[in-house]
Amino acid sequence: MSIKRGLARLAQTTPRQLDVASIRGALPGQAKETEHGALHLIDEYLEPRHHHGKAPIDRALEVCTKRLAQLALDPALEEVDFTRALFLDTETTGLAGGTGTVPFLIGIGWFEDQSMRIQQLFLPELGREAPMLHWVRERIQQSSCVVTFNGKTFDWPLLRNRFVLNRVPAPALPPHLDLLHCARRILKARLRSVRLVELERKVLGMHREDDISGALIPQLYFDYLDGGDVSPMAKVIEHNANDLIALAALVAELVGHFDEVHGSDDPRDHLAYARVAERTGDRSRARSFASAAASGGGETACTVEACLLNARMARRGGEIDEEERALLAALGAADLDELRAAVCLALAKFYEHRRKDPEQALRHAAGTRLAEGDEAAARRVQRLERRIARRS
Repeated sequence: MSIKRGLARLAQTTPRQLDVASIRGALPGQAKETEHGALHLIDEYLEPRHHHGKAPIDRALEVCTKRLAQLALDPALEEVDFTRALFLDTETTGLAGGTGTVPFLIGIGWFEDQSMRIQQLFLPELGREAPMLHWVRERIQQSSCVVTFNGKTFDWPLLRNRFVLNRVPAPALPPHLDLLHCARRILKARLRSVRLVELERKVLGMHREDDISGALIPQLYFDYLDGGDVSPMAKVIEHNANDLIALAALVAELVGHFDEVHGSDDPRDHLAYARVAERTGDRSRARSFASAAASGGGETACTVEACLLNARMARRGGEIDEEERALLAALGAADLDELRAAVCLALAKFYEHRRKDPEQALRHAAGTRLAEGDEAAARRVQRLERRIARRS
């Protein structure tokens, strides 16, 4: 059955009595009766010190929420008790979202002591969403924050719609950490893709075996509804559980590497962390990471930008000598004409306005044409020449 036909079926489906016997034994987990109706629940604990690839997931319990708030650019996260964070991921009947898309598997995870508990709510037949939505609602209400991957764009808007359509009161969402935005902020310069499975391989050292592609999951569910093989659903459930575990491992990894400089990290990551620190007003941390990026032996553009960032931090701190050293270091590293022109422009401005040294400013103004255009560069040179002439 095609996804299009599956969605048409979804629109026509009316609720029927849940056949508990047909579920039990066919899928992981078990049917569970609740005050809101029956649902199918998979409920598991991971062993303490469980590793996802090279990353122990219980490090998520130790994250510095101040660093977390900076990384997410969300001050509300600084005050959360991250030991009560809820990790959330959905598998759905479509990837575009909208009112016709149904989350047939909702995965939630949280820590109890040092162990991660994972619960997955599976929809064995269409039209029976309300019980699992009530279940998720209650867990969200007990949590200090919600952690997702692309959840601000996809998972939460989708769930919010399902709450409305099923007449289940939507919970007030606590602070929401979307790790996709954090990953893009730090890793996009180094990695071609920041898909979760790529981050697992490149950042966490985790290689999933026999995993199902997310693009295939909607069709597998429709095949299941059409009386097909149940076994692919077990693979989908495993895929969803791995996504939840990856969220816990990834947040610990990203925040841990922002908490202190790791000399073995890629200079591009150091520069990305420096930018975040600059953006959040953490001048000391910005300079530490920028210095690591500048001295890390990375690409020329990375080194030059790191030196320029250091210069900006020195200027904001009123450290004129340090600002000059950083700008000259950028000039020494700039071996491409465009980069050199940008640094010359910064130096021309520095010597004209900070050092009040028009002769030095003129020396560097001669090389700014590629950075500011012919006319602006000519005007700068003429202005400096007039200033020098007035001094004579």
